[in-house]
Amino acid sequence: MSQSLSPELRSSKTKDSSSTGFRNLKRGISEISTAIKSVRKKVSSSSRRSEVKIRRKEDVITEVAEILQEAQSSACETSDEETFIAGSRTPPPAWSNWAENQTANPAQIFYPETIEDLTQIIHQAKTNNKKLRCACMGHTWSSSSVVQEEGYLAIMNKMEKMYAPVQLEENVWTVEIETGVLIKDLDDFLRKHDPPLTLPSNVVLDTVRYGGVLSLGCHGAATHTRTLPDLVHSVKILDANGNVNVFSKDADPVEFSAATVNLGLLGIIYSYTLRVEPMFKLRVTDTFPLFNDYFSSPELDGPKLKAMVEGNDQTEIFYWPFNTAGLGIANDRLWVKQWQRVENVPVTQSQKHRVFQKALQNLQTSFGSKLYEYMAANPSATPFLCCLMYSALRKVGSDPTLVATAQGSEEGDEEVLYAPDAIHFQAGIDNMKCLDLEMAFKVDENFENVVKAWTYVTDQMYLYAERGEFPLNLTMEMRFVKASQMMMSNAYDDDPEAIYCMIEILSVADTQGFEEFSAKVAKYWMDEFQARPHWAKMWEHIPGIVPYLQEIGGARTRLDEFERIRKKYDPEGMFMNKTFAGLLGH
Repeated sequence: MSQSLSPELRSSKTKDSSSTGFRNLKRGISEISTAIKSVRKKVSSSSRRSEVKIRRKEDVITEVAEILQEAQSSACETSDEETFIAGSRTPPPAWSNWAENQTANPAQIFYPETIEDLTQIIHQAKTNNKKLRCACMGHTWSSSSVVQEEGYLAIMNKMEKMYAPVQLEENVWTVEIETGVLIKDLDDFLRKHDPPLTLPSNVVLDTVRYGGVLSLGCHGAATHTRTLPDLVHSVKILDANGNVNVFSKDADPVEFSAATVNLGLLGIIYSYTLRVEPMFKLRVTDTFPLFNDYFSSPELDGPKLKAMVEGNDQTEIFYWPFNTAGLGIANDRLWVKQWQRVENVPVTQSQKHRVFQKALQNLQTSFGSKLYEYMAANPSATPFLCCLMYSALRKVGSDPTLVATAQGSEEGDEEVLYAPDAIHFQAGIDNMKCLDLEMAFKVDENFENVVKAWTYVTDQMYLYAERGEFPLNLTMEMRFVKASQMMMSNAYDDDPEAIYCMIEILSVADTQGFEEFSAKVAKYWMDEFQARPHWAKMWEHIPGIVPYLQEIGGARTRLDEFERIRKKYDPEGMFMNKTFAGLLGH
């Protein structure tokens, strides 16, 4: 047993005294303050008058300025932060996820570092008849990692070993990683290989760990690559007896399908082996068209979306609520990101520049989080602040495309980047606590249902705004992937060529009415398009969700098959929790 399982704790104190960071911080404050003045003029000059009663813009501007001044004062101070790592006292029993909407108070929390540690934890749980769940960074909104108070929780963040890549055939490699490996660390590890390697798709965040990303069925925006679990070559899981089981498509395709997106129900995942490929480049194009250029008519705009998605390697569409002055969809804009593979074209951004850009993005989101907290506490300020954040706050990142957007131009930016830099385009997302509901549905022949799903949300958003309610205040986005072949994926389909739309809505933490609004949206998507929720996002609050998931689209057969396999490796339900017990008929 490694020392990480010892009950000892050490504390360490850290102090940030980087003068460069402080200069950038002050620069960020100055940029935002300037942007506030600019947007103030723009909003004030609008000839339109909203019928919604919102707080006077002058009041909001004054309070926002006070927030920024407070942030500037805080930036001048250094503070000691105490962090706890494995050491001599029992770790604090309370656990919460990143979003702080899920908590647990397990009997014991473990911090394993080796596969031997995992075996010992399982044996201890079996001896003491304890439930056992695992977590990494806690970047899930559902209660998937929550264990009953009498159970055990294993935090996998120290399981970070990466093994040397193995070449299977020309341009096809595999790499085995323990489940606690950070996405950023694997990116860096593969870059240093000869030849440099990369995953063909990934999530935007590079500060999360692969165990949760893969076991809960996460995805990127690469349409033809499918979900991230579809890149898995094999997976090693320790069952309820502490035995290591290797699942692969060659050995048993059905059990492999269950073990890849396993929801933590087959045991403790030790490692995933992923298929990777030689490093490639992506041309990234950002444009900011009017909302109605793509979402005015299902019959006219659906085929337009289809052509764009099928012509790209990756596509992602964002919408910030109320992003132009006044309340009306007619002038609102989208942010459309498109990625296309290119060869024999030089990259347009150096690694040093990328590091600097990510640092500025972190500053930007840190300051943005303060404004969003204010907005959640003052809902009537939502339209003004959404407009401000869309057109001004991103200016801190020195992105000329967003400045152009603020001036009403739909022209954007184009650059060529190595795949990881293109895919992880935004840093600091996790600086802002938020609420998130995401669902997947099968796209129809001409993408008409995509337009309907998107515009239902904005129609409802403006109906709520008319009565002074603003439950959606951060963003709506969608990505497109081909169907997954993993039985518990929310994008599973018997037709491997089917395309799924992964659509989500996000609001700032503590936003009034988000649960009710998101449940209403989810119900529409479920009734109209047979949508299924992302296991890692919010879904348990949706009325009737469990019986719906048990019957929709042949799900009963897959759930029964998954339960048969689960019982084989965990007959007593050591790894079961309340999240999935009802779904599987317990």
